[in-house]
Parts: sequence; C-alpha cells; structure tokens
Amino acid sequence: MNTQHFHTERGCLSYITYDLKSKEAALIDPSAEMTSEAYVDFLQEYGLTLRYIIETHTHADHISSAKEIQKMTDALIVRHVNAPSRTKDVVVSGGEELLLGDVGLHVISTPGHTNESISIYNGAEVFTGDALLIGGTGRTDFQVGSSDALYQSLHSALGSLPPETLLRPGHDYRGRNQILLGDELRTNPRVAMSEPEFVSFMNEYHPPKPDLFERAIEENSQ
Repeated sequence: MNTQHFHTERGCLSYITYDLKSKEAALIDPSAEMTSEAYVDFLQEYGLTLRYIIETHTHADHISSAKEIQKMTDALIVRHVNAPSRTKDVVVSGGEELLLGDVGLHVISTPGHTNESISIYNGAEVFTGDALLIGGTGRTDFQVGSSDALYQSLHSALGSLPPETLLRPGHDYRGRNQILLGDELRTNPRVAMSEPEFVSFMNEYHPPKPDLFERAIEENSQ
C-alpha cells in the first residue's frame, strides 16, 4: 500500500491510500478546503481507480467534499451507521473489511470524539480521524461524544495495533502527517493519564467551537 497525504492551510488532513497491484484506492476525509481536482488529478496521474470515499466521522470544522468527488469518480461513500448523513453507500459499525484489490482496509470502531468515529487500518497505517492526534486527542463535548468511550478507543482499539503502525491523524497544525503509533501512545500526555484522570480532564475540556461549526454540521449531515 502507498499513501498520499493532503494538508490544508487550516491543518485538515486527508489521505489517498491505494494498492499498488490493483491500482484501487480509497480517499479518507476529503475536505472542500482542498480542491476536488487536487484529489482527482492525483488519482489520474497514478492511474488509480477510486473505490471508496471514507468519512471517519461527521466533521465539525470543515466541509466535506465527498459528494462532489463521488460525482467525479462514482466511488462509494462509507460512513458509520450512526452518522446523521443519509448519503451512505456502505454502512459500517466496526469490524468490516473494505477491499482494494486483494488488500483489506479494516474498519475499527473508535467512538469518543463522536459516537460514530471510526479508524481505518490498512495493515501498515491507521487513519484515526480526530480520535487520536499527534500530541492530543479530539474533544468529547459535542456530537454525542464520550470521554469514557474515547479512553477505551485509545487504549483498547488503537492500543491493540502493532506499535510500528504509522499513525495518520485527521488534523495537525504544525505540518505533521505521521508518527509511529507506539511512539505516540507512549508520549501523548492524554494517553498517559489514568482512566479517571482522562475522563475528568476531557469532561472539563471545553475549547471554543470551530469557526465553521454550524455550517459544517449542517452541510456534512446532509
């Protein structure tokens, strides 16, 4: 598998991961802050066929371009069963395998930031959306978030993956797009907290809502 990242000026990350043999690809968390042509041009340059557009959760800080890219590629949109959007060609809840040629993308349920958060594991990389970030985690104070659920997602679901797995977060504001999962789980200050400490901290953590919150939730839920 190969992966290309796309980083917007506001720190949103999306990814195209693809099978070298079959040339089949999946696009994870496309953002309208990146032109749809940027994704499609990359696919065309490398002769790739887009099979899936995967949303790790309903984004509250940027507008998804999944539906626009679907019109350009005929790819299937993948969302969690709890996602509010009715635009779901493939409905997942965790445990499913999405095939790119003979290679499977494993859907992992990682709720906490939202009740519909999923991560995608391709055997070498894990795309965590906002569940686990480099040096932090997603917030839990809206979108049916749960601090208890996020703790379990970090320590049980993601913590069970091989430490040499490459973590690919959904956001980073310092230009980063990858880190070894084992290193992140060892050094992330929130992961280092005990469960009671983590739950207490996250329950009291109420940063300002994203600038595009109302618009993003409305448009991404359609």
